[in-house]
Amino acid sequence: MKSRKFFALLLTLLMVLSLAACGGTNAPSTPSDGGSANDPAAPAATDEVIAYTISTDAQNRVQYCQALVDEVYEASNGRLKGEVLAANSLGNCNDMCQMLQLGTLSIMLSDDMSVDANLNGALGFAWLPGLVADREEATQYYDHGWIADKCGEIMLDAGLVRFGSFTNGFRQVGNVTRPITEMSDLAGLKIRTPSVTSIVSFYEDCGALPVMIAGSEVLSAIQTGTVDGLDNSIYNYINQGVTDVVKYICELNYCYSGGSFIAGTPFWDTLSDEDKAIFEQVGDEVGAKFTDDFYAETERIIQEGIDNGQWEVTQPSAEMQAALEEIYRGIWDESRELYGDEIIDILLSGEYKTLS
Repeated sequence: MKSRKFFALLLTLLMVLSLAACGGTNAPSTPSDGGSANDPAAPAATDEVIAYTISTDAQNRVQYCQALVDEVYEASNGRLKGEVLAANSLGNCNDMCQMLQLGTLSIMLSDDMSVDANLNGALGFAWLPGLVADREEATQYYDHGWIADKCGEIMLDAGLVRFGSFTNGFRQVGNVTRPITEMSDLAGLKIRTPSVTSIVSFYEDCGALPVMIAGSEVLSAIQTGTVDGLDNSIYNYINQGVTDVVKYICELNYCYSGGSFIAGTPFWDTLSDEDKAIFEQVGDEVGAKFTDDFYAETERIIQEGIDNGQWEVTQPSAEMQAALEEIYRGIWDESRELYGDEIIDILLSGEYKTLS
């Protein structure tokens, strides 16, 4: 009797061990990346998960970094996982460019003007005054045209990959002294400008006095009378805290610049063609959203300033616009030594429009 019981127990034990060895349990499997087994975006166990970092140098751009991360994650079924680092947490734009080149940062979001400091001014041709006149031309000739393509070529030579263009807007002049509709109204005004050769030359040729100080010092400089006004896109007036100080804005639309997502080649070159295409497609979509938001917010800021009685907004007269056109061409000619015959000839001939 005892012998029968022993053999029955032994047979039961062998059956249990056999089921366990064959995987005959109902326990759920755990994804290798720690995600949910039922998450449709989670990568398959055989897919390689690629982690990357992304940052920007402006707080109001962080949401677009996050949008890129979220949409790339979804489009790649969870294989491409990004981490958004706080704006300015890695230093200024020049610091981040160097990190991209070294591979310690994967992607950043920045305007071309800021990146240009890392490239010894090689991109400056892109925002020579008068290249584009309005949003339609900016989209066609710069954001998705020859200008962006040329910027991309120059950046690639420095180990930077440009994708997903967005607008950085048209630069306007705001001041606390008087409305501007004629060239004589600009004469003698002390205007804070970035240290960009063509912008400085533009204001000098207009008879104004360009003053190059840090953007963080603009508000106090206006309040103390060190400068009478500033040059920037109205969208960026908020970043410099001057919306409640400036009284007069002239929509010169003389200078346009763009921006993009920028990857370092140490990261980009590790990607498959399929993954590069995902970044490029999502970058275009997020860049377009950024651009739409930028123009809508600019219109809102202007209208709010007018409705509140804070701003008087003017445009150049026909006579002033004609004088500005002459200044534009003169600065293009003067820039030949900086950017070379090939680029300047394409600009002067208008070929940059037909090539776009």
